[in-house]
Amino acid sequence: MKEIYFVIIFFVLRGILNPSFEEFTYFFLLNVLGVSKFIFAILVLIGQICHLIGALIYRAFGRNVDTRIMIVIAISTDVIGNFLQYSLAKRWNLELEVSDMFMLLFTDAVTNTLSTLLFTLPILSLFAKITPPKIEGTIFAFLTGTLNF
Repeated sequence: MKEIYFVIIFFVLRGILNPSFEEFTYFFLLNVLGVSKFIFAILVLIGQICHLIGALIYRAFGRNVDTRIMIVIAISTDVIGNFLQYSLAKRWNLELEVSDMFMLLFTDAVTNTLSTLLFTLPILSLFAKITPPKIEGTIFAFLTGTLNF
């Protein structure tokens, strides 16, 4: 049970240290950048396809890599992805003559794929490893609920 407590503490610390701004991103894309709802839906579709690609890459190459290494790499790439999204919000991409659409596709597609490949799938496989027998459903639901919280 010690492992489950450590995982919960990690989720709480990650949530505190890495806030999420999905609602602001939606407002920024539609009202500041002027992205249409259709283009936004296409971006979400591309993100979902990238999740599938990330899952396939993890299945082919990532299953044998230690979970701690994957999480460290995931946090490092998350920092880079957050900086790119911040640079888009500050409009630094225009100073470098990089289009908004390229930045949106690159940050969303790459960030989603790397997030799936390096963080989500190793964490879910860790859940399967540390869950005690006969209470798998309860513990797995609790851990994934804590992750989403």
